Amino acid sequence: MINQIRKIQKMTQKINKNSIEFNNNLPITITVLEEMCNQQYKLLIGKRKLIAKSKKKLKPKSEYWGDLIETREGSISITSMFAKPETFNLNMAFMDVEKDSFLQSLMTLENPLQAIKKSIIKKLAASETTKEEFLTLSYILLAYEKNIFHLPASIENKKILIQFQKNIEKNIEFYLAFENLGPIKGIITSYKDKTIIDISVMFKKSYEYIKKALKELDSNINFSINTNIKPLFNSSELLLDIKG
Repeated sequence: MINQIRKIQKMTQKINKNSIEFNNNLPITITVLEEMCNQQYKLLIGKRKLIAKSKKKLKPKSEYWGDLIETREGSISITSMFAKPETFNLNMAFMDVEKDSFLQSLMTLENPLQAIKKSIIKKLAASETTKEEFLTLSYILLAYEKNIFHLPASIENKKILIQFQKNIEKNIEFYLAFENLGPIKGIITSYKDKTIIDISVMFKKSYEYIKKALKELDSNINFSINTNIKPLFNSSELLLDIKG
């Protein structure tokens, strides 16, 4: 499992290496501010607010990924809108992570998930834990009970959702969600002398970017596009409400 976690660490670092700015070469983050009449919505894209029509029913105060197309005439079209995992929409804290040390520290532990559980229980009991941190830590703990590593992370001020678990064949399934790349899902299969990684990406633009970013990894990587990628653990499936 340690070598497979190392593969996830390397992929995360490679993909997150360069700062991804708001542009039409990659999927964008769209926040639905308000639902209006006649299938119109008030949206926030970057720092720009606009009103657009959508045939697809959108949920106010939620974030989506989408492709932005701007014509020569200046009109804007948004296509391929997909809802982000509920973790991005809830009032949760994305934990600050130093990218070169966090996953590396997991690899020094004999049972990383058990160590994480002990650390979370300790933090939940701490008086200085904020409500947002308490909510995040509680969901991390709930995911652990399903044997899923779940971490809403903030790496270099960019939100990344990291998830992985060992399946019954003892391979590692993983899910990574980047703010302006969309989700990535895959499986790492290890043989005696070889590791094979199968990666599915939701957007064609992200497919090209990620394929280029990972081309230097010393692995056999197979890429595909899949518009039906789901998280391994989704907080919207659970009822956890903290008031006050």
